[in-house]
Amino acid sequence: FQQIQDLEKAIADLNGLIKDLDQKVKSEFTNYLKLVNQELTGYFYQMFGEGTAKLVVAAKETIEENQEQEAEEFIDISINLPRKGIKSLDALSGGEKSLVSLAVLFALVTVTPPPFLVLDEVDAALDEANSRRFAQLVKNFSKKTQFILVTHNRSVMEAADVLYGVSMGADGISKLISLKLEQEQ
Repeated sequence: FQQIQDLEKAIADLNGLIKDLDQKVKSEFTNYLKLVNQELTGYFYQMFGEGTAKLVVAAKETIEENQEQEAEEFIDISINLPRKGIKSLDALSGGEKSLVSLAVLFALVTVTPPPFLVLDEVDAALDEANSRRFAQLVKNFSKKTQFILVTHNRSVMEAADVLYGVSMGADGISKLISLKLEQEQ
């Protein structure tokens, strides 16, 4: 009988711990989301020159087979570009979607800077002016985070400290080329 009581107490303790951890995770997530949104406001404006963007928790109702209806939560991006009358990501061009993604990325990196970041052709859909804007952001952030960028964009390459390229010679063998760039002080 004592063992049953001990097990029931252990179950109650574990349930209490799970409840406390859930509350702590939700609280920390909410605080982190608030910090990211504060940064996102500035980066979105920097990318578009107007409007607002915000990460929001959204819910999608799902009905599992033989189960009750559940709400599945996910992060969505709410935007507003008043001059263009755009309030949905679906109405943006490919380049504009890239700008939104970059604004979110730099907001996240500002709040929690990683030691390095690998970005593969994130600038492919950007025009020249936006490529320069992106390159300047990378340059500014490179003081805290090392960037490894895969790009074909000259504006972005100009902001680099070191360039690496792969070239194939007439013999069909790939060769790695590196170039350390002198930076203006």
